[in-house]
Amino acid sequence: MDADSMICLSDLVPVLRWSRPQQVADVLADPRLPGGWWASVALSRALGTTGVEWLCDRLSRLAVSRWDHLALTELLPALQVHKVDPALPGWPEPARSAIGGVGGWQRLRRLTAADLRAPALAASPETILTAVFREVIGRVPAVSAQAPAGPPTGPVQNAAAPPVAQVPAPPPVSDNPLVRLVDAVFREWTPLERAVAIERLFAEEPVSLRTLAHDLHVDRDVLSQAQRAAEERVLHWLRSPEGTPVTGHLFRLTEWLGNAATEEQLIGADPAHPIEVPSLGTPLWRVLVALMPDRRLQDGWLVVGDLTRLRERTAQMLGDKTSGEDAVELLAQVGIRAHSAQAWIEALPKVAVRPPDPTTTGGFAPLPRRTPGANGHQMRGGVPVPSVAGNLPDAQTAQNALAALTALSGPPRPHLVPEPRAATHAPPLPGPASDPRRWQRIDVTSEHLRGEPVPVPEGYATQLGMRPGTLLSVTGPGDNAVVLVWRDRQPVFDSLQPVLMRLNARPGDSVYVTVDGYRLDAQLTS
Repeated sequence: MDADSMICLSDLVPVLRWSRPQQVADVLADPRLPGGWWASVALSRALGTTGVEWLCDRLSRLAVSRWDHLALTELLPALQVHKVDPALPGWPEPARSAIGGVGGWQRLRRLTAADLRAPALAASPETILTAVFREVIGRVPAVSAQAPAGPPTGPVQNAAAPPVAQVPAPPPVSDNPLVRLVDAVFREWTPLERAVAIERLFAEEPVSLRTLAHDLHVDRDVLSQAQRAAEERVLHWLRSPEGTPVTGHLFRLTEWLGNAATEEQLIGADPAHPIEVPSLGTPLWRVLVALMPDRRLQDGWLVVGDLTRLRERTAQMLGDKTSGEDAVELLAQVGIRAHSAQAWIEALPKVAVRPPDPTTTGGFAPLPRRTPGANGHQMRGGVPVPSVAGNLPDAQTAQNALAALTALSGPPRPHLVPEPRAATHAPPLPGPASDPRRWQRIDVTSEHLRGEPVPVPEGYATQLGMRPGTLLSVTGPGDNAVVLVWRDRQPVFDSLQPVLMRLNARPGDSVYVTVDGYRLDAQLTS
């Protein structure tokens, strides 16, 4: 049997392509191979990882449990042209006897897995099908080449060696330590996972799953599984000790950038940022942006939340303040750092409102267009409309009329003209000592500092209005997003790493956290 070395298992067993991925994964999943490997990984590599016996055994289980209605030639189309010695040398005795009992090899190919459940057969359907799969898959050149070579049994023919395929050289490794660390992670990924990372996870304009699946000639579900596996690998890496330099760099970077910073400030914040990660073909700063869960690039700005809303909010706060320390202090209240304040003010949309000139109307604003005679209409219902132009009273006459009306109506009523209220501030939250029910104590561990989930009691989550299967997203110190999720039977904070790092917490410290509305506060006890 002649087969290309890059064929996948689904090329030999086409039923894998239209079977439900989850049903196949329950049997064929292997932690050493990526998700959906049967449609993306070369068969030679997969067999080198799993072994022929393991793979044939798993395929026979699928054939009996999921595909027992299909003839063997539909499971393995190669059986239609595959020739086998009728004596079946090398086959296990139970399988060879069972094949003889069903009428031989030619009839076996037309049977289904359900037909092999006959009690008169000397072997189980799984044993027979395992031998059938081994007969075909064992003939693939990439697999047979792994077997130990024996002495030649026939005349040796001089033949020119086939040309060796030119393997592209890996991209050069960067000298920058941070870039080299990130590059080393993605160099170990499979080609399919790396393609997902390049075209979707870290791309400036990610392509759709459908487009990428078409370009890579893989099933869309397989590609979706590969993306989920890639995302899980990234999260696991960030939470591992190997990812500590990157998470520490991200924390310091976001603290310096604040809630809004320009793309130029992001790129210039560190000499490593503009350097390209060789395995991804994208600069490091774009990879870091993708790893930030609470902010994204919008119109040249790296912003926490929505850019338009933040602009509207700051424009209302600033008013006519366009520079100076007052403007910087106001912007600091929404997390915009001093080194970004002036650029933010200059980028705010300019809305010029020109007030009316009181000199043209004797101290009064022009009448609205709905005022009779002021909109140019000289007739209404056949009756002339008198013009108001030139008939307006002067300022002194208007003031005298207003004073007379005030004297007739008496002093203003308190409920119509309220006294200005003094500015009130919300009282500070009671501390853990005064109201311990509002605060949850967390004993910090090294796993928490690496970003591992932090469990909390069910009663505390219930007090916050949660129930199993729900999540609560709150804003922590430094405007970092914190998610409390109730998985299965245990509610957990998905990660408190930004909060703990901001408090400079260490393993063994006790940190108290409380949630007030959608705000999380934390205190480090001495």
